[in-house]
Amino acid sequence: MIALAGLKILVVEDEMLVSLIIEDLLADQKCLIVGPFDEVPSALAAAQSEEIDAALLDVNVKGVKIYPVAEALARRKIPFLFLTGYGDHAIPPNSPHWIACEKPFKPELLLSKLAQCISATNAEP
Repeated sequence: MIALAGLKILVVEDEMLVSLIIEDLLADQKCLIVGPFDEVPSALAAAQSEEIDAALLDVNVKGVKIYPVAEALARRKIPFLFLTGYGDHAIPPNSPHWIACEKPFKPELLLSKLAQCISATNAEP
């Protein structure tokens, strides 16, 4: 697994308890947290303008799908991981290469999938 220390990770999660768990997990890895954001418009603004290395995105944020944020990150070639209770059904059919981590998640699995996303993006030409 790649080292996550020092990476700036955008966090978008509308459930406060889940958000706190994610923040603690990333802090333990010595990541710098951008956010967390609990609304799509503010998350989209951050995804378009902030200096970030990767993102963790709740798929359904207060009833609004996160896909515009994912698309903005993809345009910037910034890796992201969906967090969802919908499993792989959360992945839009036109973007089968996007990766999801199912909630509730095990911390090791979330970190592993995040590292996988970052490695895959860094390996692209």
